[in-house]
Amino acid sequence: MKKLTALYFIVPIIGVICFSFFYTSVKAELHEREVQRKKQQEQEQLERAKRDVELRQEAYRIARADVDRRIKEIEERKKEEERKAAEIQAAKDSRDLVYRERERQNKRLTDLLDSRAVANDQLAAVKEQLKLQRIQSEYYGTAASEVSQNKRLYEQALARMDAAAAAAIKQAEALKAQAKKS
Repeated sequence: MKKLTALYFIVPIIGVICFSFFYTSVKAELHEREVQRKKQQEQEQLERAKRDVELRQEAYRIARADVDRRIKEIEERKKEEERKAAEIQAAKDSRDLVYRERERQNKRLTDLLDSRAVANDQLAAVKEQLKLQRIQSEYYGTAASEVSQNKRLYEQALARMDAAAAAAIKQAEALKAQAKKS
């Protein structure tokens, strides 16, 4: 029985030793797999983090380029609006200037036409006076034989009247020429 008791004692110890060898080898293998899996997860996590950082940086660059493009478009649109506003204002100013110039020219034309009418009236009056003076000078010419002693005085008066008529004609022609120039 001692053999049997020793057998009962040795077999479980051998079984426990075998089990512990298998257990430690499997445990070591499992532990190694777990360490490998953790390393792989950490590496994947680092790679994912790097990819995320790169993607964020790329997204930031794209967003920044988009913002810069929008800012540039807004600035260009603003410049275009300012240019159009300046063109519109210049056109309005030009239109107002032309309108004022046209009004000034119309007023000047009206004034010139009025002065021309006055000049024509004065010319008609001068021609009438000239006609009367000629009639008078003819009368004086015929009456000269009757009034021989006053002949010299009348000739001087006639010369003055002719000079005045010529001056009046010159003045009327000058007014007429001035009216034509304007």
